[in-house]
Amino acid sequence: MSTDNMSAADGAIAQYDEKQRSIMRGEVAGLVAGAILALGGVIALTLMLADRRAFEGYRAESQYNYAGVQRVSYTDYLASQGRKVVQPSAEAITAYNAWQAANPKTVNVNVLNKYLGDKYTDTAAVFGYMSSYFTPGVGVSCEYCHNLENFSSDEKPTKATARAMLVMQFELQNKWIETIPRPEGQVVYQLKCASCHNGQPKFWNNALIVSASDPKNFGKAAGVFGGGNPTSYDLKNIGVTLNGQTPPFYSFVDDEYLAARADADGSVNFFQVTADKDTPPGLNATYRNQNAMYHQNSALGVGCDFCHYGGYFASYVLEDGTFKWPKSQARHMQGMVQDIAINWFPQMPNLVDTAQPNCYMCHRGNVVPPGDYDDPERPAQVADPEIKPLVDLPVLKPILPEQ
Repeated sequence: MSTDNMSAADGAIAQYDEKQRSIMRGEVAGLVAGAILALGGVIALTLMLADRRAFEGYRAESQYNYAGVQRVSYTDYLASQGRKVVQPSAEAITAYNAWQAANPKTVNVNVLNKYLGDKYTDTAAVFGYMSSYFTPGVGVSCEYCHNLENFSSDEKPTKATARAMLVMQFELQNKWIETIPRPEGQVVYQLKCASCHNGQPKFWNNALIVSASDPKNFGKAAGVFGGGNPTSYDLKNIGVTLNGQTPPFYSFVDDEYLAARADADGSVNFFQVTADKDTPPGLNATYRNQNAMYHQNSALGVGCDFCHYGGYFASYVLEDGTFKWPKSQARHMQGMVQDIAINWFPQMPNLVDTAQPNCYMCHRGNVVPPGDYDDPERPAQVADPEIKPLVDLPVLKPILPEQ
């Protein structure tokens, strides 16, 4: 938001607050008592939500400030969900030991060493990385991608996909995650396989494809668990029908979202929440905006006040001047989701059963995606990556607090 817009927001906030004070002065005492009871209910609900987040492995401040969230390890998260942490099979370990003895230096390793350095010219280091991140993150053992008699072979299609995904992971980390606007000292987590796969080899929405004829399951059929999604809900780009027939592959695309581009100032409106004189008549735009916002609420397990000031939704600051970092961060991450949809998924070899990437894909009801890692080993910038973007989508100009 520009400085001019900030000034306009301040005036609107003052008018809004004065109106609220006027209303409150005219209310009867009974309403005050009712408000106290309602506040008690809100406090109880807040405590209940805090308990739920603690169970999921997170501790959050009451105002859902990202900086106040403490994340547990991915393996602890899986344990809290009653899920098994997959490790290399006994057969794979036996095969690896023989391979490592014969090949102490790597053969046909082209990504880890390029992004993370010469350490990954050692076969043992590569196996350690794969065992720590690939195996539990994707939920498979080594043989899912490798020929156990020749680990360097590219014969399995899954290996080509994994290599391309790894390039995507490092490129997204450098372009979007490392540049996310954040307060000083806030942890920058790293994308890993688990960020999207969440311990499952098939992509996240395979298990969510259900009969679109069931209204209660429509959100799942559309590829978004938890209801609500950033689309126009018109089904024109979904390969499903309402007669119960669901094809094995479909693509779910929001044309307006994918077509949005940054202006000369580096700003872009993915979802125009506040109407202005240029907003088309009718409720279509409002419907789309509400779906998008509800999707983000569901995906992160938060309320509107996680990003917005309730007194003036367009503002990035609270009445006391506190900057709403989560709103600036959400805008930044929308750019990354768009980048994945436009530049990366179309280039993934052997990728099937996919939908448009969205917030739930990684967050799964948590402020910090459970599959992300606080890993001190950062990828380098690579001048000539194996996969290059199809469309030049620049990182958005960050919105930061005034100095």
